[in-house]
Amino acid sequence: MKTIKLTSDNVIQYIGYEIIFKTRGNHIVKRIISVSNTGKTIQIEQPDLQNSLEIVSRNIYVILE
Repeated sequence: MKTIKLTSDNVIQYIGYEIIFKTRGNHIVKRIISVSNTGKTIQIEQPDLQNSLEIVSRNIYVILE
């Protein structure tokens, strides 16, 4: 699996891609639905995280292959 770290600089080009991140000790794979205007928050479908993730406070990786 090839991945790249998601940053506020590159996030706009990965809308629709799957990401992997860790929450509560588990790795989760989700798809990016949209990005905030500032590029620091992404929208995903994960109700227990209020359907959003802050890029600046987590290690989030885009799955390329």
